[in-house]
Amino acid sequence: MNEDKLSTTEKRDLIIQAGMQAIPCIGGSLSTLYFGVKQVKRFKRLESFYAELASEMKEIRNQFTSVDEQNRDALVAILEELNERVEGEPTEEKRQFFKNYFKNTMRKPVTTDFDKRKYFLQTLADMSFLECELLAFLSVKEEPVFVGKIQKPGADQYAIVGAVGRLKSYGFIMSFQGGFTVGEDQDNTLQERVKISGFGREFKEFCLQA
Repeated sequence: MNEDKLSTTEKRDLIIQAGMQAIPCIGGSLSTLYFGVKQVKRFKRLESFYAELASEMKEIRNQFTSVDEQNRDALVAILEELNERVEGEPTEEKRQFFKNYFKNTMRKPVTTDFDKRKYFLQTLADMSFLECELLAFLSVKEEPVFVGKIQKPGADQYAIVGAVGRLKSYGFIMSFQGGFTVGEDQDNTLQERVKISGFGREFKEFCLQA
């Protein structure tokens, strides 16, 4: 195989595989175990993804545009990246969001907004499920919400603070200074108020809902 034609993922895997095999005594077995299981799981995820997608799309087939209405080069590029992201995604909930993305791509042809569509896909792949849940939660709130008031059973408060920070960096939420306290043990990040942005709402409607 010509190395110039290898994808970044394939090159990375070759480096990891070589590194594992170099481990004395157990390297070969470890490499076989990891890459054998990995490839099977990636194939099964993609196989299941398209089987489920085909079943779901039968019910709403009249909503989709013809492939001829799409920018073909842009659509192929999106499908290539979508397949790679689905193969690597272990959670069923996130794979459902990828199905939403695919359906909405076929409802709304890729034209001049290729960069935004690709950004949505890449960001969705990078987001934690907690971030997706938080964005969906904020989408139904008309007024800004205090970060300290956002809670989820089993989730540490500062996991939510971190999720808020990442959503802000994506451009999906806006923040407002809610209050300010002075004291050694006071944390003003909990006093911040946040609200979904127009860009975040567009992402939510495109990726988080079918």
